Amino acid sequence: MSMRNLFGLEEKENFLRAEQSVIGAVLLDNSVLDDLELNAEDFSTERHRLLWKVMRYQHERNEPIDIVTLATAAMRYGRLDEIGIDYITQLASSVYSTNVKHHAQIIQQHTRIIKAHDISDKIKEISLTTEQDEFYDQVDKLIMGLRPNTTGKLKGFAETEREFFEFLDTHTSTIKTGLPSFDEWSGGIGRGWLYILAGRPSIGKTAKALQMAQGMAQAGNILIWSQEMTFNQLKARMLSNLSGINYSKIRRKTLDFNDKLRLKETYEKVSKLPIIVEDSGGVTIEHIRSTARQIRRTKGEIAGIFVDYLTKMDIRQEKGQVWSRAVGEVSKKSKWLAQELECPFIMLAQLSREGAKEEPQLHHLRDSGEIEQDADMVEFLWEGEEKSTQGTIVNSTIAKGRETGTRKFKYLFRGHIQRYEDYKLQ
Repeated sequence: MSMRNLFGLEEKENFLRAEQSVIGAVLLDNSVLDDLELNAEDFSTERHRLLWKVMRYQHERNEPIDIVTLATAAMRYGRLDEIGIDYITQLASSVYSTNVKHHAQIIQQHTRIIKAHDISDKIKEISLTTEQDEFYDQVDKLIMGLRPNTTGKLKGFAETEREFFEFLDTHTSTIKTGLPSFDEWSGGIGRGWLYILAGRPSIGKTAKALQMAQGMAQAGNILIWSQEMTFNQLKARMLSNLSGINYSKIRRKTLDFNDKLRLKETYEKVSKLPIIVEDSGGVTIEHIRSTARQIRRTKGEIAGIFVDYLTKMDIRQEKGQVWSRAVGEVSKKSKWLAQELECPFIMLAQLSREGAKEEPQLHHLRDSGEIEQDADMVEFLWEGEEKSTQGTIVNSTIAKGRETGTRKFKYLFRGHIQRYEDYKLQ
């Protein structure tokens, strides 16, 4: 890292003195290294970077750090001439400062300024060479790189008791779906979960996902990516569910005056829910990630991300990569995004043909790749032998529940109003 032309002579000298003070403090007291979270790249000269790498290496191996050991290590790798034995001696002879942490912060401030200017140059460069979705994702990564790369400190039970009970009082780790039996059993969907909702076509996956989205919107922003239906088609389903007006009448546009009045009233209610929809086909996980991060920054907490559905996405397959592995990479990134934003990521998926003939199992996920490994919960929707004149009886199998275990539910899917209800045997 060079000083570039960002600083005056006095500032450059202050940064160098801070680096010399930190290295000198470590030479005088090796234990100082335990309290400093600096990387070699944080130092402005190659000489200081080399010294820091050697000191870190020796400290990790519980080896002493002094003039002799540093010089020996530098000589072993043919770098002693670059560092200079006299310079090491000079640093070790410097006056010990109790302000070593403050000096380390000065070094980090200098690093941050340099990185910010480097990033601005890179953003200009990639803006000319990348597509829009990839551009925003790369910008996000560059900005994330400005954050200090720290690992935190180990903590024990005694010192974190207050923090834990504050967490119990203030943090909701699950989000209710509005489906009573499921919520009572699981407590809701966990923040940070990757939730796979799978079933054969026409079983009502989208309807169930939209109903869950309505319930979860009470807890924050809901983001929906619909790759098969337009926003208006999704609205029609949601409004039918909430108003009780026959979906077929809405779809065929055979509504009477009273129907339209009721729809208008329902629309005004649902418009107050923080549900945001994008009805573009072939979205990438990078686009979803950059958009979700932006929504989090501008609109606040996200309560759920819904994607309908997985293999309709634009999944980039690297040369020589099998398709199932490419799909698995998307599921892995979806899980990471859920953890980063502390929200559930609900991904709709399809079952293979074999999964339609029997109760679905995890291996029936179409193009499953590593989905079942990444998922925190996998739910299968399937139609059994049982029939009802009121709608379709849909079996729900929670085939994987990392936090909850497995379970089976029954729903009555009233397709004419796009509504899932707990099914009670008469």
